[in-house]
Amino acid sequence: MINPEFKRNLWLQFSLHRLIAMPAILGLIFFALSIANNNFLGVVALDSVALILFAGIVCLWGTRNASSAVIEEIRDKTWDQQRMSALDPWTMTWGKLFGATAFNWYGGVLCLAAFVIAALARERSMILVDSLTLAALAILMHAATMALNLHLMRSDLRAAQRGGVTWAVVLLAFVLTPSFRSQIDSSIVWWGQMFYYRSFLAASMIFFAAIAIFAAWRSMRSALQIATIPWAWPLACCVLAAYGAGFSDGAGLLWIALMLALAMTYAALFSEKNDIAFWQRIVARAKAGNWHGLLRNLPIWPTTLALSFCFALLLQFGGDQALPFGLPFRLSATVAGISFLAMTLALMLLRDCCVYLFFAFSFKSKRVGATTVLYLAIINGLLPFLCNVMGLNVLSLLFMPLHIGSGWVMLSIAALHAVLALALLGWRWRQQALRA
Repeated sequence: MINPEFKRNLWLQFSLHRLIAMPAILGLIFFALSIANNNFLGVVALDSVALILFAGIVCLWGTRNASSAVIEEIRDKTWDQQRMSALDPWTMTWGKLFGATAFNWYGGVLCLAAFVIAALARERSMILVDSLTLAALAILMHAATMALNLHLMRSDLRAAQRGGVTWAVVLLAFVLTPSFRSQIDSSIVWWGQMFYYRSFLAASMIFFAAIAIFAAWRSMRSALQIATIPWAWPLACCVLAAYGAGFSDGAGLLWIALMLALAMTYAALFSEKNDIAFWQRIVARAKAGNWHGLLRNLPIWPTTLALSFCFALLLQFGGDQALPFGLPFRLSATVAGISFLAMTLALMLLRDCCVYLFFAFSFKSKRVGATTVLYLAIINGLLPFLCNVMGLNVLSLLFMPLHIGSGWVMLSIAALHAVLALALLGWRWRQQALRA
C-alpha cells in the first residue's frame, strides 16, 4: 500500500497543467539553446545549463518545498492531526521528504536526462558520478532542512517559522560544497588512501545525504513525541570527526573531535527546550532512579558536553597534542601549555551552558539565547578589552583565561569560572523551587 503521506503530497504537488508545463518549458529552453549553439558557435554548453537548471529546480526550489512541508503544518494548525495519525515516524519522514519535493524531482530528472545526453555528445567523462553527486546534494539539502525545522519547531526560535532555516542550508551548501570543476585525473588522499576527486565527492555526498535522512527521521520521532535515547548526536560528532581527520591522515583527530563537540553542544543548547519545569522532571526521574526514563527524555546537548570532557581528558593525558589549526590568541608554545587548552575549553563550555540555563530557569525568561550571547560577549570580549585599555592587564586575564601563557593558571581560572557559574545556577534553581 502506498504511503498515505506521500500520496497526499503527490495530489498537492501535481496537476495536469504542471505535468505538461514542466517538460514543455524545459524542452523549449533546451531547444532554443541548441538552435543558438548551431547558429552561434560556443554560446553556452547544454550540459552546463542542465546542471544550473537542476540546481535551481531541485536544490533551491526543492529545499524550499521540503521546508514548507513542516512549516505549513505548523502555520495551518494541522500538525497535531499529523501527530495523532497512525503513521510511524519513518513513513511520515519519507512521505514528506520525497512527496513535498516530487514535482521538483520531476523537473530534475528531465534536467539530468538532458545533462546526460549533452555530456555524451561532448564526450564528457564520469557523467554518472556527477549525476549521483548532484542528486545526493539535493537530498542532503532537503533532509537537512526538514531535520532542522523539526528540531526547532518546539523551541522559542522563530527561524523555522520564518523560513530562515531554508536559506541557511542553501548558504552552507553553497559555501561548503567543493567545486565540480576538477581535472579528470585529479585525486585526493584520505586516511592514507588515494581516491579520484569526483568519485570521492560523490561518495561523500551520498554518505552525508544518508546521515541527513537519518537525522530527519530522528527529528521526526522527537516531533511526534516518541521518547528516544540521545545516542545519535554524539555518534554523529565522532563520525564527522573521523571523516574530517581523514584529510590529515588522522593527525589532530582528538582536536577535531573536541572542536566539533564544542560546536554541536552550543548549537543544540541554543535550539532546545531548557525551561525549569522540563529539568525538574529530569531531576525527579534521577531521584526516583528511573535512569531509562531520564535518558529517553534527556536533551541532546548534555551528550556532546560530556563527550567534550572525554576528548579533553584524552588530550590532557597523553593524547595527540598536534593542533590542526592556528591559535588566535597568545599561548605558551610548549606541549604542556597546549595540553591544558583542551580542558580549559571544556570548562568554558560548561560555564556557558550554566549561564544559558541561569537565564532559561527564570519564569520570565524571554529571548534566552540572545540574552546569553549578550552577556557572554561582555564577559569574553568587552570586559577584557576595557581592562587592557585601562592598563589592568592582570584583571583582564581573569575574564579571558585563554590569554594566559601558563597552562595551570589558565586551567585554574577556567575552573573558577565554571564553579561560579554552577553556584549561580544552583542559586537560581533553589530560588525558583521556593517560588514554585
